[in-house]
Amino acid sequence: MGIDAWDWTGDEERPLWERVLVGLRDAEFLGAEPGVRRRGLASLNAGWLARGGLLRLLHDRLDFEPNPLERLLGARRRTIAFADIERFERRPARPGEVSPVGEAPRIRIHLLAGGHLDVLPAGDLDAWLIDVRESYGWWFRRARAAVPAA
Repeated sequence: MGIDAWDWTGDEERPLWERVLVGLRDAEFLGAEPGVRRRGLASLNAGWLARGGLLRLLHDRLDFEPNPLERLLGARRRTIAFADIERFERRPARPGEVSPVGEAPRIRIHLLAGGHLDVLPAGDLDAWLIDVRESYGWWFRRARAAVPAA
């Protein structure tokens, strides 16, 4: 898939070099992937360990695939099933706020097993959070409807 095949809808006013950077950030070079609702570059942080790569939002999970350099350093693909997630949190709580400890804006994923993961997506954090919460809500309603009433 060449650069000419990328969808530039809404980006016509940007110079070509900026459109290319945005296309790379959003992984346009991969083309359409079945079942993927959103994808883009992100950093996945677990404690002090941070890995860069490609984050995909699917209907029942988040998939993180580390970039080739991170793979050489021992990083592995990570799948975070919605069934393993307790809740999502935006840090800092509102756009425009600054974290008192100097953290970059992030999505904190609290896991049922305890602990948390931080996701720092490239681009619009709030758009990612809206899409993740919406997919999680759809999954949660389907999972609840699948459980027979007692």
